[in-house]
Amino acid sequence: MKAVIMAGGEGRRLRPMSLGLPKPMVPLFDKPVLEYIIALLRRHGITDICITLCYRPQSVMEYFRDGAGFGVNLSYFIEDKPLGTAGSVKAAMDRLGTDDFLVLSGDAVCDLDLTGLMEFHRERKAAATLALYRHPSPLEYGLVLTDGQGRIQRFVEKPGWGQVVTNQVNTGIYVLSRRVMDFVPQNRAFDFGKDLFPLLLKEGKPLFGFEPEGYWCDMGNCEAYLQCAADALSGKVRLDLPPSQPVPEGASQIPPCWIGPGAEIATGALIGPHAVVGAGSKIGGGSLVQRSVLWAGAAVGEKTTLYGAILCRGAEVRRGAVLHEGTVLGENALAEENITLAEGTRLWPSRIAPARGKLSFGDGGVIRGSLEEELSPENLVALGSLLGEEGRAAVGWHGGPGAEMLAQAALSGITAAGGIGLTHPMQCAAQAAWLAEKKEIPISLFVEQMGERLFLHFFGRDGLPLGGPRERVLEHALAQGEFRRTSAQRVGQVVRLETGPAAYAADAARRAVFCPTPIRRLTAAVPGDTPADQAIRRALTLLGWSVEHRWEPGIPAFAGGHGGFVLEARDEAGALLDPGQMLALAALIEMENGGGKLAVPSGATAAVDLVAAGYSAQVLRLERDGEAARTLYRALPWLRDGAFAAARIAARMGVTGEKLEALAARTPRFSAWKREVPLHSSRGQVMQALLRETGVRPDGGEGIRVRRGNGWVYLTPMARRAAVRVLAEGPDLETAAELCDFFAGETARLDRDLSVGR
Repeated sequence: MKAVIMAGGEGRRLRPMSLGLPKPMVPLFDKPVLEYIIALLRRHGITDICITLCYRPQSVMEYFRDGAGFGVNLSYFIEDKPLGTAGSVKAAMDRLGTDDFLVLSGDAVCDLDLTGLMEFHRERKAAATLALYRHPSPLEYGLVLTDGQGRIQRFVEKPGWGQVVTNQVNTGIYVLSRRVMDFVPQNRAFDFGKDLFPLLLKEGKPLFGFEPEGYWCDMGNCEAYLQCAADALSGKVRLDLPPSQPVPEGASQIPPCWIGPGAEIATGALIGPHAVVGAGSKIGGGSLVQRSVLWAGAAVGEKTTLYGAILCRGAEVRRGAVLHEGTVLGENALAEENITLAEGTRLWPSRIAPARGKLSFGDGGVIRGSLEEELSPENLVALGSLLGEEGRAAVGWHGGPGAEMLAQAALSGITAAGGIGLTHPMQCAAQAAWLAEKKEIPISLFVEQMGERLFLHFFGRDGLPLGGPRERVLEHALAQGEFRRTSAQRVGQVVRLETGPAAYAADAARRAVFCPTPIRRLTAAVPGDTPADQAIRRALTLLGWSVEHRWEPGIPAFAGGHGGFVLEARDEAGALLDPGQMLALAALIEMENGGGKLAVPSGATAAVDLVAAGYSAQVLRLERDGEAARTLYRALPWLRDGAFAAARIAARMGVTGEKLEALAARTPRFSAWKREVPLHSSRGQVMQALLRETGVRPDGGEGIRVRRGNGWVYLTPMARRAAVRVLAEGPDLETAAELCDFFAGETARLDRDLSVGR
């Protein structure tokens, strides 16, 4: 008999363990769960196996290849689109021959008697036989009712306790005759449990259930994963486990435990019972690790306590931390010193655990995430209550229903705190920032959705990002649970502001005009149709330009990006001009108009510095020069807003008749190259070491700015994860890449040295 293993699942309920991995590839005792299923089939004489794949199929195929290394013959079928359980098997039928065959799920942990199941199927001459299991908590599974002969009488999908008349659950393991697959439509989503088996029952086909001896566990969530590990250690399930290494002298264990090769357990550490320590993992002295699983390469500092926790590959828990039941740290995630993580905490890959709360500002003063991570409605209500303490708070959104839902949650929090929530029709973050300035709104939130990702933009009454101090205040308040609620009589209200994108574009056009000379009627293209592009199109039209929807040689083209904050362009010859060069061009126009100072963010391109140097002008940087920089930056909207920049450049071209190509040629052009270097030691320590290494004096801005030859390098610690961003600029891409690679290598070397000495 041949077998097919369904291994296409994404495993969303296993996140963050399954992020980047198909669910069957999640490791258990340093081996993918799927490997145990293959070993089970081999023990029962089944060596011809087809695996159906959908999510990240290459990771499965590269690991198992043709199966020869595992004593089996493997073939694969990759779904181009999800076809459901029965649909995927239907599509793979040409690999299964003409006889009855076995179907298994690739993410269950079991040692069921498959031989007994197959014999029962043959004896009953069944069309389909389902492997059943008596589960103590059957609510999450489909129930199967059978008569005394094993013939299936009824299915109950996801029952409530009132519907539980049996604890026989469907394991997702079946023996099927070839003829039943004729009931499955071709190239259409179709499931065994929901569609095929109820149909066979209705048609009166011989449909049976059988309880094979052995153990079965659906590894559907993190709690079940821990239970599988504990059951394997206790001998409740037979798995082909790799041999465990002995506990080093000076450390202690309470059996059962499993220790992988190369694991380091320091003196005074106590592990177990039911502890799994993956290969190359480290456990510091005086630590307690119980009923927890450490994947290969995880690290636990001194005097830490783990109970019921899961640490994925490269995750680290530092000295004195306490992780309670159900805590999961994703790949390369970090729990800081002396932190306590509550039950059920999920820390996504490369994230750093705050003491409490899950919302934290990232680069550019923006909170990023997804609905499956920290951006939950509950967190937005809490955030809104803090915004409501300002009295008035604006909330806008764009991009999808997720953005609207989070915005409405924030509004609920604002009114719950007695504040006035201001809504508006602005359609991108740059427009919301402009409105905050125009209406002098104390604090504004704009929620932007791009696919599954969501972005929370915050602005003060000057229309600029809140800045580090105000961001830290919000983070601290969220972490400490400092939420204000008011009485029912003092609940705030939601007020609609009617000022919209048209007023924003009109202001961009009005402020762009810098001399009374009439503006020529020129032609440009704005091919895109994002809210930022629409605003640019409207502003240029108000300046008297003719605006086309398609670029053609001889005319410039403009496009907004990054929420409308930056401007991209294509010159008359078709050359692309990136945001850095367009910012330098806006700076050039400012200098030509007599401006003696510029204000830009810390990470602004070095081209701005060179433009200003040509006019002996001063460049202020927001994070370094404080309120003076913010005041100047507010007065120069074309340096911080794509639509204002486009209108300003267009006004300049309209007065002089100069082409964009010629204007751009007057600005220095830099190519950029960027890398991120993950850290194992503290970001502060690494940055201090970089300062010593480079000899640069800190200027009060973000990170370190280093001049090397004819290029610049910016070294900035990441806000949301333990890493340093290396951004290099040079006159050409080769120079930028060389600078970036060199400083990335230096950063990694210093981090290694610090880690060894820690």
